[in-house]
Amino acid sequence: MTNPFDAPDAVSAAAEPLEELLDDCNHVSSIGLFHVVPVAGTPPGPDRMKDLAQAVFDAGISGVRLSAPVDPFESPRAWREILHRQVTKEFMQPVTRFADPHLRTPVEIRRTGELATAVADVIEAHLGPVRSCGEAGGPSTGDFWWRNLLLVTDDWATVLHLGISD
Repeated sequence: MTNPFDAPDAVSAAAEPLEELLDDCNHVSSIGLFHVVPVAGTPPGPDRMKDLAQAVFDAGISGVRLSAPVDPFESPRAWREILHRQVTKEFMQPVTRFADPHLRTPVEIRRTGELATAVADVIEAHLGPVRSCGEAGGPSTGDFWWRNLLLVTDDWATVLHLGISD
């Protein structure tokens, strides 16, 4: 496993070709990690996921307070499925935002799925296998559409940010 604290930069580099495929003439896509924080010291309990997400935001974005709980998804691999689905079929795919079938070819759409898998692999190469994940809410970072997914491994927690901005 590589250095966990290098994960945000590594994910940014891995996500760059994917973001380029997802961009269109009016919108910019962003895929990246917020800070990485250790899981050790977070007390177990019903608010553990919320506490971990709050710790991630506190490590880098001052003033963000989560009001809603972060309920874990049923499967620890759900975040991979969400990432893949967003870039191939849902809102991040330009052809979904606009009714123009020529925005992306089938080959480009397939390539977005391959690149999403590569980004997910980079995350787990740096942090270890994700053991739990959930929708984290949190800041939009200026995006008009976004999803923040809390990813928790045995030792580390971070938030994967997916966004679309003007």
